[in-house]
Amino acid sequence: MKSAPPASIPTALDICNLALAKLGEAPIPGIDANGSPAARLCYSHYHPVRREILCANRWTFATKQAILQAGQGSADNLPHNLPDDCLRVLEVNRRTWTLRGRCIYCPGEQVHLLYIADEEDTGLFEPLFVEAFATRLACKLCIPLTSSTTAREALTHEYHRIALPQAAHNNAVQSFSNDSHPLYSLWRKSYQQSSTSSL
Repeated sequence: MKSAPPASIPTALDICNLALAKLGEAPIPGIDANGSPAARLCYSHYHPVRREILCANRWTFATKQAILQAGQGSADNLPHNLPDDCLRVLEVNRRTWTLRGRCIYCPGEQVHLLYIADEEDTGLFEPLFVEAFATRLACKLCIPLTSSTTAREALTHEYHRIALPQAAHNNAVQSFSNDSHPLYSLWRKSYQQSSTSSL
């Protein structure tokens, strides 16, 4: 028996064409600022939508760590510049801190930061994230390409109520080891009960 071929890694163009398919539009050969209306719209919206969705959840594939060095300032309120690719601050190893512009202000010469990065590598995107991404992109393209407010409302509902929650849930389930996952104790109790009843 032949083994199944490895799943192909989605590209930015694949995601754009998936979004266009949701609108009943023909696929485009490339994302081009000088191309067809669909190609130009994808060129304009792809990265803003990608960043929007990255900011919407604690995606494991986009989570990074960094050590920030303090700049000049008051000893109890030193500025620490965020990494260039930081989209969203998740955690800082200080009891109190303030975010102003692109700086974290807090005491300490070094700060350990956990953050959501501006991840562009589509090879890291999970399948359900890709689906949510395409759905949100379709929302943005809908009115310019179809003029249908009804279709946009349906896609918006699908994104907020189905696509994004499913992607976030799937990502959260695999972001913990078994013994530290919030639902582990409940799962283990249910599993033990089912195993006992089957004896």
